[in-house]
Amino acid sequence: MRRLVIAIDCDDVLIDATDYLVREYNRLYDTKVQKVNAHTSKNLEWQAERDEVFRRLHAIQLSDDYTSITPAKQTIQAVKRLAKDHELHLVTARASEVTAVTNRMVEDYFPGCFTSIEHVGSDRPKGAVCVALEADILIDDNLKNLETAYESGIDYLLLFGEYEWQDESGDTPHVVRCRDWLVVEAEIERIAR
Repeated sequence: MRRLVIAIDCDDVLIDATDYLVREYNRLYDTKVQKVNAHTSKNLEWQAERDEVFRRLHAIQLSDDYTSITPAKQTIQAVKRLAKDHELHLVTARASEVTAVTNRMVEDYFPGCFTSIEHVGSDRPKGAVCVALEADILIDDNLKNLETAYESGIDYLLLFGEYEWQDESGDTPHVVRCRDWLVVEAEIERIAR
């Protein structure tokens, strides 16, 4: 079996983040943001300017309740199994304001599993980071991130989960849908052969 370099997204791949963020944002700011629209650019449901929305979301991500969100047992076990045979990198769009939260989660639940934690942004898209890492695979819940990785030359793209914001009409032949970590592991085993 070939050793692969695998880039793995954090939110909604390792932990269920969007559900909590949307629910808490709606409670705190009396909004009606829907999960299906939560990842859409210029979403008016947030009822604030983009910079303010991000400030509010970062504050939620720094809260004790958010930092206590734990990865599912299946997720922890799958990542640990993959780390035995492959080189894993956490590639996240989380802002630098929550770096300590991300690092603590990795240390607590995935010690020794990730070679690096890479933070991306508008000046450093996931596709470019995957190329720099020489990644063979990107696992992400957001089709847009997978598309940028494909355009950057990443061959294997796994769309993780079954979420409201994943547009099924956008299925593309170079993206494999993986509803859970069992399917992810099977697909990685197939690629590694």
